[in-house]
Amino acid sequence: MNKKTDKYSISLDEFMIKQLQDEELARDYLNDSLIAYIEDGNFTIFYKSLERVVKARKSVRKFAKEAELDRANLCAILKGKRKPQLHTVLKILTKLGYTLKVA
Repeated sequence: MNKKTDKYSISLDEFMIKQLQDEELARDYLNDSLIAYIEDGNFTIFYKSLERVVKARKSVRKFAKEAELDRANLCAILKGKRKPQLHTVLKILTKLGYTLKVA
């Protein structure tokens, strides 16, 4: 469908971003995607999840500034083009209000 001709449709990303404004749902979504990443080693799914949660809160540019991260680097991470170091993932999660724990 052409987005210009169907004003009542939205993309999957737009739908997910809207749903992820619910903090409990966002937390569960990140947990599930992190588990999937650990099981299959495909980091793209986890970082796409991070991207959607970040966008549900604010723009990537604003988030990068508040988290004191380079915007271009953050974008590359969220698009799966660059694997971040653990401290960068922890910084992103902390800024989102989450922690990472070993269970």
